[in-house]
Order: sequence, then structure tokens, then C-alpha cells
Amino acid sequence: MDEEDQSWSVREAITILKNSMKENNKKASEVFSSIDVNDDGEINGPELYKGLIEHIGHHLSPGQVSMIINALDTNDDNRIDLAELSAALEEE
Repeated sequence: MDEEDQSWSVREAITILKNSMKENNKKASEVFSSIDVNDDGEINGPELYKGLIEHIGHHLSPGQVSMIINALDTNDDNRIDLAELSAALEEE
């Protein structure tokens, strides 16, 4: 991991995404649908990378994308489903 990855946190990315959702009056399901471009019900690494650029305007490193997936992926399939994303976005 490079220094940029170490100075960054998953919590920070989730907070930024929550703020973006609030500003744009979007629900977790709407954000999920817009990130899940192949409509398979799961968000993979490349989809998450592109989705975060679209929603929060941040370009993340592959390490940062992996950190988000690992943090949110509760069923260990290396993907984020709607329930996992919703749970993360609703936590305070």
C-alpha cells in the first residue's frame, strides 16, 4: 500500500458518499443501481471504481477500492450487494 492509501479511510469514503446522497436526494438503492452497471445485483471492483468517480468525484487507487469492498462485503464474495451497501450507508 502506498502512503496515499494509508492516509485514507473507508469511513471517509462512506461519509463522502452519504453526503453526496443527501445533497442529491438519492436512496441507497438508487446509488446501487447506478453503480451496478451490468445489473447483476452485485458491485465489483471496476464498477465501484467508476461509481465512486461519478458519485463523489474521487479517483481511488485499486488498494482503496479493495479496502472498501473488504470493509462492506459481509458474505466474503468480493462483491458488494444492495443489502451490504445499504447497511454501510445507514450506519452512523
